[in-house]
Amino acid sequence: MKLNDTPISQKRSLDLTSSELDQITMILGREPNELELEIFSLLWSEHASYKNSLYWLKTLPRHGEKIIIPAGIENAGAVDIGEGLACVFKVESHNHPCAIQPRLGALTGMRVVSRDIISMGATPVALLDSLRFGSSDRDTAKWLFEEVIKGLAQFEKEFNTPVVGGEVCFDATFNSNPIVNNMAIGIAKHENITSGKTCSENNIIILVGALTGNDGVDMDAFTPDNFETDPAQENSFNEMENINTEAILLEFIQMVIKNKIPCGIQSIGAQGIVGAITEMSARSNHGVKLYLDNIPTRTANLTAREKMLSQTWGRLLLSIPANELETLNNYASKLKVPMAVIGEVNNSKMLTCLQAGQVIASIPVLYVGLGGEAPIYQPEFSETNKQNHDINLETTNEPDHYPDVVKKMLQSINLTSKAWLINYFNKNNITETLSNMHPADAAIIKLENSKLALAATMDCNPNYMTTDPFIGAQIAVAEAARNIICSGGKPLALSDCLNFGSPHDKKVYGQFVASIKGISVAVNHFNTPVISGNVSFFNQNSSEGAIHPITPTPIIGMVGVINDLSASATLMFKHKGDMIFLIGRSHNDINASEYAKQWHNIPVSSPPHYNYREEQEIQAITAQIIQKKLVRSVHDVSNGGLFFTLLESAAPLELGFDITTDAEIRKDAFLFGESQSRVVVTVAPQKQDEFIDAMVEAGVPFSTLGHVTKGEIRIDDESYGYIADMRKKFLTRFKKWLEEK
Repeated sequence: MKLNDTPISQKRSLDLTSSELDQITMILGREPNELELEIFSLLWSEHASYKNSLYWLKTLPRHGEKIIIPAGIENAGAVDIGEGLACVFKVESHNHPCAIQPRLGALTGMRVVSRDIISMGATPVALLDSLRFGSSDRDTAKWLFEEVIKGLAQFEKEFNTPVVGGEVCFDATFNSNPIVNNMAIGIAKHENITSGKTCSENNIIILVGALTGNDGVDMDAFTPDNFETDPAQENSFNEMENINTEAILLEFIQMVIKNKIPCGIQSIGAQGIVGAITEMSARSNHGVKLYLDNIPTRTANLTAREKMLSQTWGRLLLSIPANELETLNNYASKLKVPMAVIGEVNNSKMLTCLQAGQVIASIPVLYVGLGGEAPIYQPEFSETNKQNHDINLETTNEPDHYPDVVKKMLQSINLTSKAWLINYFNKNNITETLSNMHPADAAIIKLENSKLALAATMDCNPNYMTTDPFIGAQIAVAEAARNIICSGGKPLALSDCLNFGSPHDKKVYGQFVASIKGISVAVNHFNTPVISGNVSFFNQNSSEGAIHPITPTPIIGMVGVINDLSASATLMFKHKGDMIFLIGRSHNDINASEYAKQWHNIPVSSPPHYNYREEQEIQAITAQIIQKKLVRSVHDVSNGGLFFTLLESAAPLELGFDITTDAEIRKDAFLFGESQSRVVVTVAPQKQDEFIDAMVEAGVPFSTLGHVTKGEIRIDDESYGYIADMRKKFLTRFKKWLEEK
């Protein structure tokens, strides 16, 4: 294939605009050939270059005192947690593959995000997931859910890294378009963090891992036809399932680090070898000669194009000094993993691809992939609707009998306990996790050989995003930070996964921009810089001949540090007779609540009350009283309102509660409203005076709710039943839903 042998008619079939075609010709100073055009098309795609989102992503706050690697620099970000250790973490999406092959898509999604932190020299310690599915009464939602969790559980078991937390929600807006976001968390010593750079001129490029096939070159790797029409693709299917590859690559990297071999490491993703190698080169402002004949292949007669663009899973690139080759060969031989020299680093700033000694493609590395000189667009957008969508309590009937409200809300799949799901995952691990044994608002991850622990969470309530994504996104960040605080941790940084419809829809893009602005504001309020992330556009479904985007879903994955595990906090009530207090102020507000949806059939409304100063105050005092060990349990008020917060705390040890509502707040708003910045704590009788003194001194609003009972649930002297009965419904609803035919 020569450099200038492509008819213009073939060029028009690629995903490139006329202006982009003209720009490519200008960049190269000549007409591109077919292979070069395909490379540009791949690396200028939204998935590779973020061309429709990067302008706004760069406005996110990314730097802070504890940040070692901010967003946009490497495959994942890193934050200092003390003791010379760094936490490396990232959230990724695998939505579209999961809509087609949900089990395989979920499994490979975990592979992708785990490989990103492995390639930075981190050892994985925990996984979390944030899941969205369609209406729970649809068989499709149940099938997608079952298959997704099977894939996640398979990865957890075979990779021996626990799924410690996350969230799941069901709503019609996600019909046929599930959201499957995964977060991988790893730990590395500061000096062991590796970079995805070519590092030094005259280095050589090593390909290590699975043999290259033609996976995903001409057809989406997850399309059922990809397996049904081509028997040869069975190997591809097996390779995608082969989690052992990541374990071998992790061991290989650990050998390299242990022996202090200087190297750059880059995972190979959906853009194949060509995407990974240009990314490495661009970071170092180098060039690379790529020898396609040297790439080890799974099947014979792969074309140069297939070798370059293949999405084959389980591969890494390393840039090393040539004199270290023998050592790496020994490692690869010991682990029985394929390895080959496929390139040489130089100072040309060009990716030069050779086959049989002939140059078949030559591209300046700074003009492709993420950032650099690749196109960056600012699509037009519509401002999000500022119309008042508040629910007017004066025109909304109050329930006649509140126990009936509880009974109905317990039927909601979104309000039932997700403990079954955590247990489903954790049963695959040899040892129980802290999150399983001692539930808290965030997952607590104990670190080996350290007094430190991590607190991690994923948050974003879709009900809060429907009318005002600017406020909804702020609440997502605030709640993530609050969950970590309520677990005894200090929030450090976040990774976001921004899931939206088409960026070419002005309304959708307006939601995206509003969400970015909301995250930015909240990041500054809670000092949690963005260290990594992902954007997933084109999440939509078809209904009655029209395309409908999903509800804006900016998932926030956040990590904090617990300096002393003995000072961590759990959410469960522990002793009969303990006093129950509410920190924060309640409001006459049922906006965006599950109560409004389930009882009043109001599916869309404004986000609940939120004020960042109130949030800062309650987070500060909550951290203080936990540190002083004044409280026995801590749980924030969120989905389902105060009643379901109390129920979640009561359920683990089968204790009840007796509370009195606030006469100044309408009862349904007090019990089921989801106004933010509220935390429920229990206090031992002997600590009550000290607790009250601390609250008065801080000047933060608080009130006495009541006390923990042996088992009865009473509100305003009315019995709602016993915890044993309600707990059974609360804990088993999810499992029963799965078993319903």
